[in-house]
Amino acid sequence: MEEMENKEQQAQEETPKDELTLLREQNERLTEALAEAKDSELRSLAEMDNVRKRLTKEFDDRLKYSNLNLISALFPVMDNFEMALSHISGDNPVEALKEGVQLTLKQMSETLEKYGLKEVELNVGDDFNPQFHEALMVDCDENYEDNKVLMVLQKGYSLHGRVVRPSKVKVNKRK
Repeated sequence: MEEMENKEQQAQEETPKDELTLLREQNERLTEALAEAKDSELRSLAEMDNVRKRLTKEFDDRLKYSNLNLISALFPVMDNFEMALSHISGDNPVEALKEGVQLTLKQMSETLEKYGLKEVELNVGDDFNPQFHEALMVDCDENYEDNKVLMVLQKGYSLHGRVVRPSKVKVNKRK
């Protein structure tokens, strides 16, 4: 009987050792998993930081070179100004210069229109609209009603429908 009791006692002693060993092994696995998770988190944070830096650089470059196409399209306009100046002759320099400047202005207007710039259409006698016009002067003219444009002092422009420079005008106000 004593042998049986010894065997039972040994079996009971071995079971806690096995449980203790299992718990230690489980603890080691969990510690390894925690270390891997921390490493993975650090790598993810570093990767997110690299992505943020790359996107910031790409955005800055895009902003820096956003007008490249427009500027490139204006090179021929500059060339035409230079050509107009070089073609001024002694026999009629004013007429030659006028013609060259008119052609260059036309080309520049067409280039800017290609990129979405449009002149705000306005004629004398049109209604004054503060969304598109800026009143610089007020005058009294009996031939026009109140709030009618009497004179366009400077053309206005819109870019893709947004006013970038309002037309500067003289407006009629009857007393």
